[in-house]
Amino acid sequence: MWPTLVFASLPLLTAAALVQDASRSNFERLLKQHELVLTAFSSDTYEPVRTFSTIFEQVAEKVQTPSILINCDSENELCKEYDINAYPAIRLFKTRSRTDENENETEMTRYRGKRTKEAIKSFVTKNELPTVTDVEPKHLPFFKQIDDIVLIAYLRPDQSKLLDIFHTVAAKHSHSFVFGHVDDVAIADAESLAMPSIVCYKNIDGDNKVLSGHFAEADVEALLETARTNAIGDFSERNMDAYMAKDKLTAYIFTPTEAAARILRHELTPLARKFTKYVTFGITDAVEYAPMAQNFGLMVEEGFPALAVHAPMNDNVFVYRQGRKIEKGVVEAMLTTILQGKAKSGQVFGSEAVMQDGRDGGHDEL
Repeated sequence: MWPTLVFASLPLLTAAALVQDASRSNFERLLKQHELVLTAFSSDTYEPVRTFSTIFEQVAEKVQTPSILINCDSENELCKEYDINAYPAIRLFKTRSRTDENENETEMTRYRGKRTKEAIKSFVTKNELPTVTDVEPKHLPFFKQIDDIVLIAYLRPDQSKLLDIFHTVAAKHSHSFVFGHVDDVAIADAESLAMPSIVCYKNIDGDNKVLSGHFAEADVEALLETARTNAIGDFSERNMDAYMAKDKLTAYIFTPTEAAARILRHELTPLARKFTKYVTFGITDAVEYAPMAQNFGLMVEEGFPALAVHAPMNDNVFVYRQGRKIEKGVVEAMLTTILQGKAKSGQVFGSEAVMQDGRDGGHDEL
């Protein structure tokens, strides 16, 4: 059997304090005192990363792991030791006791994801949790939402072979997903699930997946593969070719923050699934790609989020009226009209939608 750890204090997580402008001695002391230490190497004099300290402080408020910010202007030698060549550089240090000696060994993991609050928090959360968390019934609602994607196996106590399979897969993918296990039959009944079942909770867009019945390792791997794919992708210069297919429309959803993007993913993912053969949906950073939004006829001063539909086959563009709430039903009617050939390039849709409540113009990416 695999060891399954109980994360009994899930709702009682307390944030660790952020140590700013830390010295070498503070850094080394934290490494000795804590199993995990999240470290950001930055520079106060490098203009492009000055806002990063605010983002990092927000992360520290949401995680248990002690967080430390090192200014490479004053701790240049320390930064050289860890091969810091660009800012901000984020490293997670994990200290483990060695069984053969009375010494500890420290592993360093480089963070290569987005420099945003939610992305960094997700990275730390996966490292704070055990490979598979044995979830108590009272903590299930919290655990289901602990990360963007959470997989929970609902298994009876006598289904140990299936739990072994689940552990095997989790051991390979715990750096990408959060895994949990529930063995309470009453909880499964309350969730309308038969045992065995695995549920993939996609909190990023609400497009949850369920694997019912007995499963093999390949079945769990297939479930993970579907979890990696979102109905609404993320547009960037690196993948723009995927949004220029001549035989499909492209719906660009310009959002100023991760929070705004998450809300619209939940709202429009069912629509993206329905129109998957005809329309490619993409979340687009409204700050980074502001010139692109303007080329589509969207006005920065009118605020975001905003939506524009582009037809690569003839370069026609259709826009959703800015200042109006982007609603699934209104967008569906818009797309249907365009696909039926009843719309004119430049036509504005969405006037019947309710007014947007406030303008979320914040931006927490570098």
